[in-house]
Amino acid sequence: MLVAWILTWFDVDIMMLEVIQPFMNIELTTSHYYILIAMIGLVGGAFNKN
Repeated sequence: MLVAWILTWFDVDIMMLEVIQPFMNIELTTSHYYILIAMIGLVGGAFNKN
């Protein structure tokens, strides 16, 4: 979540939402962005067994 917050300083959240929006039938917000980053982190952590 810290990485997602830092990326918002560079408007990466807005860019990601603009890219994903045409493929979705719902209006995406920054909350969706944070959930997406959290899900990526959870999946990545689940498969990383060092």
